[in-house]
Amino acid sequence: MGDKKVELWDSVPGAKYNASRYQLAERIMKVLDYIYNDEIVKYFDKGWQFAKFNIVRTDKARRQLNGCDCGIFVMNWLEDIECTSHGSNKFQHASERVRVALSLLKNPKNKRLKEVRESARRVVDEELDKLAEHGPSIPHHPIARKPMTPSRQSRKFDSRS
Repeated sequence: MGDKKVELWDSVPGAKYNASRYQLAERIMKVLDYIYNDEIVKYFDKGWQFAKFNIVRTDKARRQLNGCDCGIFVMNWLEDIECTSHGSNKFQHASERVRVALSLLKNPKNKRLKEVRESARRVVDEELDKLAEHGPSIPHHPIARKPMTPSRQSRKFDSRS
């Protein structure tokens, strides 16, 4: 705020997107002026505007390995915003999706957790029933990748009792 500067931290930089990203940042600054007009008038000098901030690109952002995990990537990066990690490619998109989904699912404010758990149990039971019918050699089946152990078989049959 003091420097009147906006930094664009882009995890997927590319020359073909630069102009549109600057235009979007300019629009966001104008929207902020509109939304916070009362506060700006009350607390800042006459003529002060977000839209007058200088917009600069920085290369401090981590680089994303693909173009489809932007939201999860940014959420992960914001949770881990240590100066030493800038520029790191530690992001693992598949595991991060699962981690974020589980953290949202297990959040104490999630009022539908019980319903989701019951639904997940039904899905697993259905998949185990398919395996019992066709055997554990269904190609590309996520549960079939792990052999059916006696303990898993007894759990499956115990749940029907």
